Amino acid sequence: CFVLLISLLSSSSVLADGALGHLLPVINKLQDVMALSQVSSNTLELPQIVVVGSQSSGKSSVLESIVGKDFLPRGSGIVTRAPLILQLQTLTKSNEGDCSEWGEFLHCPNKRFTAFKEIRKEIEEETNRITGKKQAISHTPIRLRITSPKVPNLTLVDLPGMTKVPVGDQPADIEAQIRDLVLKYTANPNSIILAVTPANSDIATSDAIQISRAVDPTGDRTLGVLTKIDLMDRGTNARDMLGGRVVPLKLGFIGVINRSQKDIMDDKDVEAARKDELRFFMENPAYAQLAAAGMVGTGFLCKRLNQLLLGHIKNRLPMLRNRVSSLLAGARKELATLGDAPSGDVEDRRKLLISIITHYVESFCTTIDGGRHLTSYTELRGGARVSHTFNTLLPRQLGAVSALDALRPAEVYTTIRNTKGARTPLQGAVPQDAFEMLVRRLVRRLREPAAWCVDAVADELRLIAEQCEPPELARFEPLRLRFREVVGELLQRCYSDAKRMMESLLACELAYINTNHPDFI
Repeated sequence: CFVLLISLLSSSSVLADGALGHLLPVINKLQDVMALSQVSSNTLELPQIVVVGSQSSGKSSVLESIVGKDFLPRGSGIVTRAPLILQLQTLTKSNEGDCSEWGEFLHCPNKRFTAFKEIRKEIEEETNRITGKKQAISHTPIRLRITSPKVPNLTLVDLPGMTKVPVGDQPADIEAQIRDLVLKYTANPNSIILAVTPANSDIATSDAIQISRAVDPTGDRTLGVLTKIDLMDRGTNARDMLGGRVVPLKLGFIGVINRSQKDIMDDKDVEAARKDELRFFMENPAYAQLAAAGMVGTGFLCKRLNQLLLGHIKNRLPMLRNRVSSLLAGARKELATLGDAPSGDVEDRRKLLISIITHYVESFCTTIDGGRHLTSYTELRGGARVSHTFNTLLPRQLGAVSALDALRPAEVYTTIRNTKGARTPLQGAVPQDAFEMLVRRLVRRLREPAAWCVDAVADELRLIAEQCEPPELARFEPLRLRFREVVGELLQRCYSDAKRMMESLLACELAYINTNHPDFI
């Protein structure tokens, strides 16, 4: 898909508006591939339209008017609890003979939903599967593609409606959760923000306008949608808001009339609602001029969104081409380092395993013994650090152990008296038993620096073992985990042996105090 996108982006004819229409399905396909491959959306930020607004602002009704079908869940509280990435694809006679319409979910491959009530049910079930039946919020998106001759080519992201007060089973920090989710999508510089705001409320305090200003302070990529114009108080109208004289947006505002709750309960057809919408604007003197120019209503909104998205893609083509080329080069380089795929032959797999183990052993030994490829001008590595621990750090630790600090004169005198018992000790002479007791006490103080040395070397060897893993292991995750497990067990066994040897050497020194040593004379 990267290669296909590169070929399209590199084509000079793609800058034509007709060719751009063919590019959008490829971008949608790339989004699906990235989702299935669990590639972060931050890796490649693709153009899309992000729909934001507060609860009950009319977001769902706007989307259903664009699609022309009832397909979104409805109810009280937060109904949208996970991002819904809605890909609309125009169907022509050349695509499908019967020109039918259907929906497809990425999590239900090879299954078409021709009944839009079934699409609504599937969205509800998938939302509950992702978030649970409580009112929790999830960042995991649901991907739906609707193919129909009645929809424009668009990619829309429907996000949970913003709220301030948690109700029912909603988490206490529901406002912060939704805000973080909305910012995640609107912060994408390649996205167009569709800010849905009720016209019968104060637009200056609109949640959608405030969140769009946070990420798009100049309003270059924010399109405002005013809903509920028909519910405004008598004697008022939305002309100033539609003209951008209240809140200026470079992409402007578009007014729409959604179906009322009674219309929804009466199953009023979306197409019939569009006709009533147009009739309202034409018959209202405040909007008749805009309606005559075709600058209000859902039909104009669809055309405007399609134009904006295709124009946005056209402006972002150079950046997208460079980014995709960089990702493709990196993927090919990584693929080259991994090598060819292993064959099904057992003998070939055995040879590959032996080769990986041999590579690892050679790398480990070279790291310990040193080599040109380990040259560093800033820090010690591998065997050099182990040698530094033994020859520099350990003597420094041992030198810090002072005999006089641990033995006070009063303690020496008391020890001498205790070893002599009722006998009176000779003046100026230290009894053999007292001397050995005091020396053993000092020898035991060497345990701490010796144990530190063992731990430091063991930690360095573990680090070396991790750094020496061959790149081929990245292809075989179970083998890599087993590799680490075996090497870890081996290092732990050697670590335990080294600890026992250290304790044994210390016990030998404590068992016999060599008073004939020159240091004692």
